[in-house]
Amino acid sequence: MALRIMRIAIVLPIYSIFSFLSICFPDAYVYLIGWVEVFQGIALYSFLMLLCDFLAPNDRHKVYFFASLRIPSSYNKDKTTDGLSWLWRTWFFVLQYPIVSFVTAIAQCITQAAGVYCLDSRDRRFAHLWINVTQVISVAFAVLAILRLYRNVKSYIQEHKPLAKLLVFKLVVGLVFLEKIIFMIVDSANGLEPSDTLSYADTIIGIPTMIICLQMIPFALVFPYSYPTKPDKASSTTRASDSQQHRAVVDSESGRPFAKRYQGGPLGICAWLALWNPVDFFRDIMSTLYMFRAAEMELREAGVSLNSRV
Repeated sequence: MALRIMRIAIVLPIYSIFSFLSICFPDAYVYLIGWVEVFQGIALYSFLMLLCDFLAPNDRHKVYFFASLRIPSSYNKDKTTDGLSWLWRTWFFVLQYPIVSFVTAIAQCITQAAGVYCLDSRDRRFAHLWINVTQVISVAFAVLAILRLYRNVKSYIQEHKPLAKLLVFKLVVGLVFLEKIIFMIVDSANGLEPSDTLSYADTIIGIPTMIICLQMIPFALVFPYSYPTKPDKASSTTRASDSQQHRAVVDSESGRPFAKRYQGGPLGICAWLALWNPVDFFRDIMSTLYMFRAAEMELREAGVSLNSRV
């Protein structure tokens, strides 16, 4: 669970570092900014899985929990969908975002190198327009899926303060998205033009990225209150539930947990390595996919399809 929170929290320094590098090296902006979307997609997926971890401690319990739910249809209130099928669709809509953002980040780098990206153009002959449209559609599907999940399960996880966690994360993403639209409108209206004190790079790259750097400061101060570390701290007398925190490392001889030691390793080095290890992220995805496949097999034995239950 802590690893998922780390993947969410890493968005703040990623935005700050990449924005700062874009200010220092404006020619590298197009090559850098697409990868921020990738980290944002991973964070959004991790937020989905964090909510699921709050609801149930392991995959089998998740299946039982969501299978017991009946979710009202968005278009017809008289119809309902079983929770497991609905979770499958939610998972797919959120997972597509990091995948799409990874593909568009590569396309952005390739088209920029080939001279057909054109950052300041909205002409359909250039890749900038199509890549932006693809990213907006992808993130819209993912965010709407997350919001609907929160709306339907918030009553089960109130003790985890899901609203505070959702707000601090979505405000980061939402503000950056809103600012992108604002600067797009201002640029289209020629509101920011190069002058004696402003260069072309300042108006297109410098000012927007500087604002992002500054606004990450208050978010960094608020984040520890929304995602407190207290539930993950070791206790000298009790051992917290595996479903709520990292398990303490157990002494093989005494059977008792070592005080203030975790599976994350010294100074959390193993957790940091896992955070930057793409194989660990894909392993997490495959584990969830296996959970759905196992549930599908159980439902087939019962004569019901996961994709057709309504």
